[in-house]
Amino acid sequence: MKTAMKRVIGAAWLTVVLAGHASAGGLWFYEQSTPDQGTAVAGRAAMARDASTAYGNPAGMSRLDDTQFLIGAGALILQSNFETEPGTTVSGGGANLTSALPDLSAFYVYSLSRDWKLGVAFTPLMGLAADYGDSWAGRYLVEKESLVTLSLNPVVSYRVTDWLSVGGGMSVVGAFFSSQSAINNPDPTLGDGELKLKSTAIGFGGNVGVLVEPIRGTRFGVTYRSPVNLHFNDIVDEVRNVGPGLNLILDILGRRFDVPRGSKVDFAVVNPQEMMFSVYHDLTRDLSIMGNFGWQNWKSFGNASVTIHGLSTIDASTDLHFSNTYHWAIGAMYRVAPAWLLTGGFAYDTSPVAENNRTVLLPLDRQIRYSAGVQYDLSKSTTLGVAYTLISTGDAPVNQDGGPLRGTVVGHYQPNFVHTIGLNFSHRF
Repeated sequence: MKTAMKRVIGAAWLTVVLAGHASAGGLWFYEQSTPDQGTAVAGRAAMARDASTAYGNPAGMSRLDDTQFLIGAGALILQSNFETEPGTTVSGGGANLTSALPDLSAFYVYSLSRDWKLGVAFTPLMGLAADYGDSWAGRYLVEKESLVTLSLNPVVSYRVTDWLSVGGGMSVVGAFFSSQSAINNPDPTLGDGELKLKSTAIGFGGNVGVLVEPIRGTRFGVTYRSPVNLHFNDIVDEVRNVGPGLNLILDILGRRFDVPRGSKVDFAVVNPQEMMFSVYHDLTRDLSIMGNFGWQNWKSFGNASVTIHGLSTIDASTDLHFSNTYHWAIGAMYRVAPAWLLTGGFAYDTSPVAENNRTVLLPLDRQIRYSAGVQYDLSKSTTLGVAYTLISTGDAPVNQDGGPLRGTVVGHYQPNFVHTIGLNFSHRF
């Protein structure tokens, strides 16, 4: 099929069915293979123990006496199975989802003087990857999808007094989006058609932080990270095996909505803004406790938009009825020996979407995290660590009516876990 025809069919198809698909992603990355993964990131904005504070709270860099760097590597592994329930109108049954996302991060803090520090953080922000296969009941909604964002965040901090520090910086965010779904041909002898979407985007944002230490060993930190607008352009990558009946329907829709050959389809989402308040306290020389309270603006992420550039520009903006989310975490660190530090933590995040608005494209539910880790000092200047987090993401029940072409999918996810493991290595100069 010629490229121009691919675009007009893709544009018309999007006009009919893709309003919700414009947001195929939305799992926030707390896990960055950093030492605080072992506390379920409890205390992230107040700990200020290593170079990862360049992301967690740039104000905390002023507490680091030396120039240092930290690198992290790991993976997020999805263990999930979708079970269909009565009310599903498409054949094919459930799906066993298996997918993994790499987790890479790097942080560097340069000690310019006692009071001034420069830093940079390279981290993932949000993402989702799922492979349902091409024969399950929801194949006309989605077969494969992925959305990954990476941030490069240069920052600076200044120690105002011995007990107060401030910091901030800007971020460049790159994103990659891809999706594949089947197209339901009216003529069953032709089999399913296929729609593939792919695009990249770059956005810009910023972050600020404050760190207060009223008494030695007790710190309070607060950070704010701005929203980042991500605009994906010309996303229709390929349309295949569209039968003549559906081709005619799409052609009529194309003329109805002024979508001629060569039209381009764009969509936009927002990487949510967030705030986090953290506390850290040394109970004894060897035992410390910490906690978080956070807020994320997922409501703005849910206000997605699809724009079709034809004879006229069509904005198919949609409200996915997302809600803002809240985050709580508690954790502890215990030094069992001079070179060994054990960590543990628990965290809870509310669901960004209610059951009646949940889709298989974005099956988000509440999240519960259980974390544990260990840090080992190889020398006075070098530390090696590992952490594991089990994320329980709920049953995420779905009752999604996709209309006559896509059908209705009813079901839930069981089991529904994400396993994350991260290794980190830090060195102080």
